[in-house]
Amino acid sequence: QRQMCIRDSITSIYNQMGTHVIAQQNVMKVASTLGFVEMPLFCYDVNVDTDEQLSARLDGIVAGLKFGDIVIIQSPSWNILRYDERIVQRIRAYKDVQIIMFVHDVIPLLFQSGEENLRRTIDIYNMSDLIILPSQTMYDVLVEHGLKVKKYLVQKMFDYPVSGSLNKPEFQKKMIFTGAPSRFTFIDDWKYDTLLSLYTREELDVTGKNIQLNGYQSELGLLSQMSQGGFGLVWSSEKAKEYYYCVMPYKLGNFLAAGIPVIVERGIAPAKAIEKNHLGFVVDCLEEASQRVQSCTPQQYNEMVENIFHFNFLIKDGYFTKKLLLDAIFALRFEE
Repeated sequence: QRQMCIRDSITSIYNQMGTHVIAQQNVMKVASTLGFVEMPLFCYDVNVDTDEQLSARLDGIVAGLKFGDIVIIQSPSWNILRYDERIVQRIRAYKDVQIIMFVHDVIPLLFQSGEENLRRTIDIYNMSDLIILPSQTMYDVLVEHGLKVKKYLVQKMFDYPVSGSLNKPEFQKKMIFTGAPSRFTFIDDWKYDTLLSLYTREELDVTGKNIQLNGYQSELGLLSQMSQGGFGLVWSSEKAKEYYYCVMPYKLGNFLAAGIPVIVERGIAPAKAIEKNHLGFVVDCLEEASQRVQSCTPQQYNEMVENIFHFNFLIKDGYFTKKLLLDAIFALRFEE
């Protein structure tokens, strides 16, 4: 008799740096508590492989699969489409295998790389039995471009697994942001009354600007510093504003795990949940964000911190991801 998840697999990426890697590996760690086994994928120059070399590489990756397995493919692999097409085809070749496509980013939409790349990407998605997407908006967009997968789930939140205790945030009139100024150009034009505490690997001239520049921090160090207080800022880049409304920002889970209220851009997928649960402010522009921080009282801040305290253990213990994956398994295995 088959025991659920004792031999099933989930992919995660290696040989890169960034939040996209951390996000996939965190999902993999939660999946492992359900019995899933990691199927590591390495990012490399796929063009150096001939078809035969790529085939041999993929044989090694899927060697542990058995007929009837469930495979969660975290997408994208951040390799070229040729790689993604071949590995999904290789997995699909196993009898009775079921594929859950867990989409973090849709590369052709993120980088606006053309209809042909989007079509090929959606063709890959169409080889799955169920797809997990970051928003209903993203599902609707993909359906317009040819997505045919009928079973889908929408991700509610990125978890941020944390062990150990953190500070209780104290009221501070500052916003905290993590990201590169070269990508988020609003940083270079910061002109607001509220201090922006910026964590980035890039250098930035902050002369005459209300910006506090912080260097690279370890995950635990960053979380500890953020938990001292302030507001976590979740904001899009100008180049990818429309795309940002379709995705689930990873840094949102980061801020909430630290216990601090958030300020998010109206229109992003989790905005309604932030408002409904009183976890921060939803605003239309950065000027409004600054005004909301300046007018906030210690009492209002502490009330939001208390709301987050009663909620964020779900994020720190991986409950959102665990529920999402269990819902996906039940959707595949059980028909009402």
